[in-house]
Amino acid sequence: MLISEAGETGLISKIMRLINRMGQKQSPCDSQLIIGMGDDTAAWKQRGGIELATTDMLVEGIHFDLSHISWHDLGWKAIAVNISDVAAMGGRPCYALISLALPAHHRVENVLSMYRGIIEICNLYGVTIAGGNISAADKLSITVAMTGNCEGYPMVRSAAAARDLIAVTGYPGLSAAGLQAASSSIHLSPTARKLFYNAHFHPSPQIEAGEALSALGVKATIDISDGLLIDLGHICEASKKSAVIYAGSIPCHPLLKRYFPHDYLQLALSGGEDYCLLFTADSNTLRKARSRLSLPVNVIGEITSAKTGKVTVLDRQGKEIKMDHRGWDHYRS
Repeated sequence: MLISEAGETGLISKIMRLINRMGQKQSPCDSQLIIGMGDDTAAWKQRGGIELATTDMLVEGIHFDLSHISWHDLGWKAIAVNISDVAAMGGRPCYALISLALPAHHRVENVLSMYRGIIEICNLYGVTIAGGNISAADKLSITVAMTGNCEGYPMVRSAAAARDLIAVTGYPGLSAAGLQAASSSIHLSPTARKLFYNAHFHPSPQIEAGEALSALGVKATIDISDGLLIDLGHICEASKKSAVIYAGSIPCHPLLKRYFPHDYLQLALSGGEDYCLLFTADSNTLRKARSRLSLPVNVIGEITSAKTGKVTVLDRQGKEIKMDHRGWDHYRS
């Protein structure tokens, strides 16, 4: 089987099954691990709380194009995507290790500009840069490993329950709009351009929202990085549940509808890189979330007990909408 046939999700599943089947040599740390592969972060017990750890990679030509994004914003975004993983668990970021693969023809000044972006977001969210590595390469890539901490038990993908309501914070689809706008000649107002650009190139991880949801007792969350539908599918797979989404309930920003009148729903459902939080909870918890969070919180569907992993989108008449593209997969998108 080719990797392109398995897809990103399929490949990860095969690796996880291999690890479970072969087992790993027992170590003194095994008893401390509470969340391993398959979630936004790993988690283990430490004296005084729970420590989180995650890693992410941005590769030139796959995740970014230097003709569209500034070096400064590239540095910001490389840290932001990892902070967002910590937010999805209800934690606070702590340390970052940054590894760079750098072609020799790039200028030192550009790398320093990237680090200014890194330092700015680290200062804003209380992250300490603790080290890293540099290697020569044919293409630029940035790999960040980040730790965090969590006061209570982390929110996870596997805790969704049948009849839970599904909700999302903020407005999905804005990042995908920013990518489209950057690579096309679409005319935007200054307000729309700033909104879309910041969503894609200068995202704001929702740490405070994650902490608030965790404090309210929310159990199941994920941050929207690959697309709302595919990430909801990850929750359903991990929870052995299914989901129904109501297209008419998807929160679409007015400017998204204005400038993408034919594509706004597709962008919101499968665009990805929004770093909104997608979560499930009962109606009482959702009412509290709406009053507690400064971000918009919208109910978009419910968890069901049909085929595991299946996510169905219904229109206002209750008819299923077939979605050709459901989100980002490195080997199928």
